[in-house]
Amino acid sequence: MAVTTVLGDIEAEGLGITLPHEHLLIDLRSLVKKPDPKENPAFYEKLNITNLYRIKSDPYALEDNAILDETDVAVEEMRAYKEAGGGSVVDVTLRSILRDPLKLRDISRKSGVHVVMGCGQYIGAAHEKKVHSSSIEALAQEIVQEIRTGVDGTDVRAGVIGEIGTSEVISEDELKCLRAAGIAAAETGKAIHVHTALFERNGHRVCDELFALGVRPSQIAIDHVDAKSQPDYILSLLDRGVYVEFDNFGKEFQVPKNSKVLKDSFDYDRTRADILVRMCEAGHMDRILASNDICLKSMLMRYGGGGYGYLITGIVPMLEDRGLTKAQIQTILVKNPQRFLCGEEVNK
Repeated sequence: MAVTTVLGDIEAEGLGITLPHEHLLIDLRSLVKKPDPKENPAFYEKLNITNLYRIKSDPYALEDNAILDETDVAVEEMRAYKEAGGGSVVDVTLRSILRDPLKLRDISRKSGVHVVMGCGQYIGAAHEKKVHSSSIEALAQEIVQEIRTGVDGTDVRAGVIGEIGTSEVISEDELKCLRAAGIAAAETGKAIHVHTALFERNGHRVCDELFALGVRPSQIAIDHVDAKSQPDYILSLLDRGVYVEFDNFGKEFQVPKNSKVLKDSFDYDRTRADILVRMCEAGHMDRILASNDICLKSMLMRYGGGGYGYLITGIVPMLEDRGLTKAQIQTILVKNPQRFLCGEEVNK
């Protein structure tokens, strides 16, 4: 089956190793609580080698860490990812947090990496103003149009829905956007990425809502299940047939108690790798997705991070050390994203 990239449709077999949840360009600054400049002037510094240590525990200690807006840097990072063996990236940035279809197309052309673009609405704090007054049907048809025709007046089409945002307490507007995504998924057959609050267990509520709209389990990815160790929760989601996404690799933040954005610390990558392997051993290898979810400047190679290729260069060796074979890793990094992005055939 074909997968829609920013350069057009390609056969799924041509994707190669695929990161199913990333951000090449993104602006999360509107979601970061800003201190008084007089009380904390360092918050407004640009990220550099002299202050990099400040965001090792709290990634939002510097406002500048919450934006990726340098197209030339994105091209450079994508080239490095390709050199590491990568073939494709799914960019699930949405309009309100800096989605730019033409820049994504340019990045793809210059780097030689396939880019699949998302659509829909992120968490309530980042919703476009029109969301509150729009009907579910209108929001759904906008998603359908972006999949079938193009985004923001361009001919660049979305190839996946999401990441659709749900917060710790799912708001009515977030439910509206989730249901709109479900309607669009049922109509188009496209897959849906759903952002769930990092330290919560909202995945079952999301599944219930989408299943009720006719979305099949194979079209749904419950994202961010690995911020904190919760294998019983992950298994319960897998038992429903949906994909679960381990996408916090590279994020080992030991968050201070006074953080204004994050409510808890993150697990270490070795713990994530342990749980991922445990899910494979439980017979769920075909429903596991793995990514970095790069949304912070400090995760890029340019700024001292592992870059998009970190999943290949840093995590694959961990998985091999824990007993996964090359064929099993191929399933997780190549075959599962292919199946997910192909979605479901829709009866016309």
